[in-house]
Amino acid sequence: MTLPKKHGFNGDRKHLVHFLAPYEKVFLKTFLPFIPAQVSTMHLTLMTLLWSVSIVAAGYLSRVDLRWLWLFNGLILMQYITDMLDGEVGRTRGSGLIKWGFYMDHFLDYIFLSSIIIGYSFLLPSSYFLLTLLCLSFFAGFMVHAFIDFSITNNFKISCNLVGVSEMRLVLIFFNILLMILGQGLLIKVFPWVVFFAFIGLSYLVFSSQKIYRHIDTLQQAKKDEG
Repeated sequence: MTLPKKHGFNGDRKHLVHFLAPYEKVFLKTFLPFIPAQVSTMHLTLMTLLWSVSIVAAGYLSRVDLRWLWLFNGLILMQYITDMLDGEVGRTRGSGLIKWGFYMDHFLDYIFLSSIIIGYSFLLPSSYFLLTLLCLSFFAGFMVHAFIDFSITNNFKISCNLVGVSEMRLVLIFFNILLMILGQGLLIKVFPWVVFFAFIGLSYLVFSSQKIYRHIDTLQQAKKDEG
């Protein structure tokens, strides 16, 4: 364990160690030249607002016909694409919107996460209301952890064991296809387990992280005492 070094703002340098990262690089290299000059990183970032509102609408409509989950899937895919492109467009064109991009991109990630959970809530019985709140709280907890960890280490990590946000999007798309095939009863059965494992995962992450930060504090205090 080494002490974190002091650096400038590294919010635009994500720690991307996940399964789909190499394929995303190929995608960006291929499609970035086709982004019109009129489309800026700001436009791409703010598109998440549109995708979020539309996902809530798709979830609401899927109460009547689960085939609306195809729209749900399409919106997840569109947010995936614009989320990949916004930072790369900014870096390539030197827009300078690093701190604005960091703030808005990740705040809107929270909005998008909320919209997904709200969208699914329309397919759940009213008795699941507390579970839905817990689900949002636990998954938001992972985001809070990432930002607190970044403030301590200046290393923005958004993946764990080769699984990141990109892989989770694909899991949701696959799950929605299963819902359309097997019916919303699948969601009703699976949802409590999703909440349970989110709680277990978040608890483990907090427990293991606080041990690391305590060790960092110990090293810093020892270095201070030696000085």
